[in-house]
Amino acid sequence: MEIEIRTARAEDVDGIAELIGDRIGDEDAAEAEIALSDPNFDNNRWFVATDGEAILSTAAIFPGQLRFGGTAMLAGAIEFVATRESAEGRGLVRRLLDEIHGTASGRGEMLQWIVGITYFYRRFGYEYAIPVDGMHLFGAGQAPQMPAGWSVRLAADDEIAKISKAQDSFAGAADVAITGTKWSWDMYHRSPNYQVVVAEGPRGHGYGRIYVWEDDRYLTDVVAPSAEAAAALVNSASEDGERDLSVMSRLGARRSLDTIAPWTPSHDAYYLRTADPVALLEVLRPELSRRLKAAPDDGLEGDALISLYGSSIRFKYGSGRVGPMRREGAVPGPISEGGSGVAPDQIVSLILGPLGAAGLAELHPDVNLGEQEELMQILFPPQTCDVHSWVVP
Repeated sequence: MEIEIRTARAEDVDGIAELIGDRIGDEDAAEAEIALSDPNFDNNRWFVATDGEAILSTAAIFPGQLRFGGTAMLAGAIEFVATRESAEGRGLVRRLLDEIHGTASGRGEMLQWIVGITYFYRRFGYEYAIPVDGMHLFGAGQAPQMPAGWSVRLAADDEIAKISKAQDSFAGAADVAITGTKWSWDMYHRSPNYQVVVAEGPRGHGYGRIYVWEDDRYLTDVVAPSAEAAAALVNSASEDGERDLSVMSRLGARRSLDTIAPWTPSHDAYYLRTADPVALLEVLRPELSRRLKAAPDDGLEGDALISLYGSSIRFKYGSGRVGPMRREGAVPGPISEGGSGVAPDQIVSLILGPLGAAGLAELHPDVNLGEQEELMQILFPPQTCDVHSWVVP
């Protein structure tokens, strides 16, 4: 029988949960059931590969947002990718992702991101563009005491919208923020895998999400406007210091967390993908124009070329204005034409990543800035990043 790729239906929930339970875990299966059964969830975001009634593979994309400076746009998080062992090697994940990417473009989602199997998603147009946040690690007995006047409790139903807004606000400490939505936080609140918690004290509130897997405990999505709020969340998540705890750091929480434990880098990265870098840059033109306008040399002007080798992007710049972006054909030798060359699997890193144009050029022979070096460094400086992840990376 021919394999069909389609959106998930109500009658698929049990089969999807069974597959996810077998390949990922029973707790994840329960979470998939909650999401698929939620009337606020768009089933056009969840896909299956079927052979008759049998579900062979599945994948979903959850709603999110990318904020770049003062510009915001839709984005999506790839989750719950699973294939039956007997169906592996048949290209089903590629077909599912093709469907997901097509529907995401139709919704105007400019970017997808995922935490997944090492190297695997590079085969589908993803690149390691943004580092995973580092950790603050606490062994048993190392967590701080609960600060005087502070307490931590589970979030109430009517607090989820407030917590979601606080998460978005805290992510604003970074140049680039890739966030979930209130729907995501509704799911965490209902999930058996997470505890969404609220810290309360004399100096306000803090928030976080606790995940327990076997003997490992994680505290993620920390919103801690003070060292006391951070200490309260860490104390509670470690069960009053009795348990080992890994705290996922983020830029907005570093000042508070650094006061109670050293920071440890992750040496990992998020996969990111854009289907159309020209369209992405066009959306980002207001921020690029702002950067050009703020440059010390206000006399920069010309017609820029960024070659992706198989295709290219051209745009005019000058008088504090960038663009519009123009899509053009292949330019194998951009340096000789006064342009810059950027490998297509480094373009998201160029736009959103922490190395910037100069850092990428130092690392990758196929990122060459040429005579446009000054312009490229102005438009694409190193970025600080805050990326939200459904799962613990």
